[in-house]
Amino acid sequence: MSVSPDTGQTTRYWRRNLCLISILLAIWAIVTFLPAYFAESLNEFMIFGWPFPFWVAAFGAPTAFLLIVGAYAWRMESEDQRRRRDRELERSRNNA
Repeated sequence: MSVSPDTGQTTRYWRRNLCLISILLAIWAIVTFLPAYFAESLNEFMIFGWPFPFWVAAFGAPTAFLLIVGAYAWRMESEDQRRRRDRELERSRNNA
């Protein structure tokens, strides 16, 4: 079995990807479970006649989830561009 010449680049790419996923997963867990954990104490805050945990569940969490997905897509697009640029540079060096 032959080893790809860009194994180091591939390893860095996936290490960055897994690090990003870990960070975003931690944010997701905090956004999901922290308001639920403190819901009882947050019930005393009312916004337009509804308790604060309702607003967090109805608007805050879905907005945060969309921001997480957008952040992942934006960051991975830049990582993909970097990887494509590095591959092209490597190909041009090998052809020269």
